[in-house]
Amino acid sequence: MSGHVMKGRILRLCQKELRETIRDRRTVMTLLIMPLLLYPLLSMALNRFLLTSGARPTNVYLVGVASEREGELLRSYLDDPQSAPPDSVAKSSGGGIAEFDIRLSEDIDPVDALHANQIDLAVKIKFEDPPQVIITAFRGDGGSQNARRILVERLQWLRSNFAQHVAKMLAPDYRPPADIVVDEIGQEDELPLLATIVPLVLVLMTITGAVYPAIDLTAGERERGTMESLMASPVPRFYVLFAKYIAVVIVALLTAMINLLAMFTTLWVSGMMRFLTGDDAFPLIAVLQILGLLVLFSGFFSALLLCLTSFAKSFKEAQAYLIPVMLLALAPGMLSLMPGVELSGPLAIAPLISIVLLARDLLAGVFHPVGALAAIVSTIGYASAALAVASRLFGTDAVTRTSEQSIGSFFHRPPKVTPVPSVESAALMLSLLVPIYFVGSNGLMRFLQTFGDSVSLSATFWLNILTLLLTFGLVPLAATYLGRHRFRSTFRLQRPPLLSFVGVVLIGMGAWTLAHEAFVVAEAIGIGGLSEERIEQALGQLAAWKQVPPWLLLLTFAVAPAVIEELCFRGFLFSAFLRVMSPARTILLTAVLFGLFHVFTGNALLIERFIPTTLLGVILGWIAYRTGSVLPGMLMHLVHNGLLEMVGRYHEHFQFFGSDLDDQAHLPVMWLIGASAIALVGAGIVWASTRDTEVVHSK
Repeated sequence: MSGHVMKGRILRLCQKELRETIRDRRTVMTLLIMPLLLYPLLSMALNRFLLTSGARPTNVYLVGVASEREGELLRSYLDDPQSAPPDSVAKSSGGGIAEFDIRLSEDIDPVDALHANQIDLAVKIKFEDPPQVIITAFRGDGGSQNARRILVERLQWLRSNFAQHVAKMLAPDYRPPADIVVDEIGQEDELPLLATIVPLVLVLMTITGAVYPAIDLTAGERERGTMESLMASPVPRFYVLFAKYIAVVIVALLTAMINLLAMFTTLWVSGMMRFLTGDDAFPLIAVLQILGLLVLFSGFFSALLLCLTSFAKSFKEAQAYLIPVMLLALAPGMLSLMPGVELSGPLAIAPLISIVLLARDLLAGVFHPVGALAAIVSTIGYASAALAVASRLFGTDAVTRTSEQSIGSFFHRPPKVTPVPSVESAALMLSLLVPIYFVGSNGLMRFLQTFGDSVSLSATFWLNILTLLLTFGLVPLAATYLGRHRFRSTFRLQRPPLLSFVGVVLIGMGAWTLAHEAFVVAEAIGIGGLSEERIEQALGQLAAWKQVPPWLLLLTFAVAPAVIEELCFRGFLFSAFLRVMSPARTILLTAVLFGLFHVFTGNALLIERFIPTTLLGVILGWIAYRTGSVLPGMLMHLVHNGLLEMVGRYHEHFQFFGSDLDDQAHLPVMWLIGASAIALVGAGIVWASTRDTEVVHSK
């Protein structure tokens, strides 16, 4: 079947699923009716909350008195300089002094006016010796309670200052108990209200829109008995699930967008927007940022819900699965309200938590590149993993009205052995590799920062090898075993033509110049580049590495990466993608993944490594495809990395590197011509040695 025909069928299948979903009355209620009813009510509730919590645009309080005499006396108290708080108290409160607007209540008692919410405080003064001031506030009203506290403090300052003045007149040697001076350090880290509320609302809006379509398109299909006819269609099972996924994503995204626009429009029209943003203008930039985040939210939740509903035997059971998920999803939203929680470390890759924190930071005007990239990449990985799980279960029991699957059945090894992993298995492996690699590399960095003085340089190198082995080595190995794939074909361990090894050695000897030029070009166009500080650190590392035996340097940065990384990228992933993709797309995709993992290292974002590493990945992918084996690529990778490490170790022996390394300049033309010629000769040898050999596609 041609690719064009398959794409047409997939598109028609997506349209069918989307039409059936939109026709459902529950979906229409969730999509259109609920936002129109919900947000005006929420706006009124928020308005009441802000008014009663003291969140006012100004610090002016309304005070009601019953007579002009009471008002004049109270005003004299407040206008007296001695009633003003000391500088230390004023600074602690932000430097502002609250104002009181004293109003005469002639037609209504001040207490009744307070009860009718016309004033903030009711004040009654009994003219005795001394006068007695009775201040009445409204219980449960934050603004009224705050006004009473401030007014009591002002009158207490008046009493205290008057008493001290009298004490000094009677006893000239009187001294106050202590003088108070206040100061501040650090930087204010108060999040705007918009950044704390919206992430929680995003979670609720998105998951609400995805719940019913996800249940209806999986458990609903099974309960109605239409699964059998659907699975009989001439479309692969994963594409059927993918069409349902697209339908759920679209409905979830539309629901979230309508909710978002309804919420902001209601707040803007009602005049409540200033409490969220400090401005009455419509926050168009914030809305556009949130729309971008909604794509991630919708994609993640839709994949997760489809994964869970694929286990369900009925509509009712699917609802039972999803209710706990909806409740658990509120926890990350509440986490965004907590101070001191940052998008870094394990939280940068925690499912859902990372995206909630990313939404909070973007709305607050804060951006952490490393944490943002980790959140986006890990979320895409988790969504892919959820789809991989769902595709493994979806449709396997289409002929029955109830599912024979359970959540525990997913962890059982499949009964049949397969030559190579599926794309779903590769997606699941990548989704596990991202957080494991992130935690492993960051954990190693923190360990070295904490105990670096007591750990020798040789031990540090061995820790690097161990981290590489536990991530890029152990994860694909475990995925191969649990998926019951053949190790030889999965990791492409076939025997290649012997002459190809000669060619790849020559390619490795010449490819390093292309990597250097790619780095220089990337720096020239503004992609990455090394600062002076980074260059000094690199030179310091090169000087320190001279204390390590050359064989350990080669083992750490040449042999271990060549073997372990090639088994992962040009072995496991290459064989999985080549089943369903063209050779060119497989080479490019594995090269891009190879480049991204080298950018995302530890707690740093090494953008400058992406283009050179991706270019190296393209060369290694071409070698893997032509030879049908991962072994020549290992040798080429080893030669390339080993040559770079040895040049770095002994760079002072090379006049060019000794003088121009700091300038990040282009290599001399003769160097480029010579190295390119060597690499081209090697590529020609590889091509000639595999010309008469059938290239193994591992399909």
